[in-house]
Amino acid sequence: MGPSESYGKVDFDDGEGRSVLTLYIQRAPEEGYVLHIEHLAAPLRVDGTLLRLSPAPHVDRNAADYRRITAARTAAAKAEAELDAAVSAARANGDSWEVIGAALGMSARKAREQFEHAQKRPRTGPSTR
Repeated sequence: MGPSESYGKVDFDDGEGRSVLTLYIQRAPEEGYVLHIEHLAAPLRVDGTLLRLSPAPHVDRNAADYRRITAARTAAAKAEAELDAAVSAARANGDSWEVIGAALGMSARKAREQFEHAQKRPRTGPSTR
């Protein structure tokens, strides 16, 4: 079978006009179809799984950088949740926005604007700046 028997050949380009990959489907000699990916410029990820294609793309890199980024993103989300919980606890225990702002290295107003959403229990009485 040749490319003339292929379906839906599509070139995917990056924002600078360089081809990232070419994708098309061919009817398989046996039942079904074969998905072809050509000119792959970097490893391909499908549903979070890194595929190693044969032949290997000309840029053969492992996913260490990707895993590092996702681990850092997860750690940052956990740290943000912990900071929100700490601010919420401080407010629930009566700390003012001035004290919280000082702990965060920012003004009381900025601290309140940034973390007011994190309060689990709204305070009663006048708001403290």
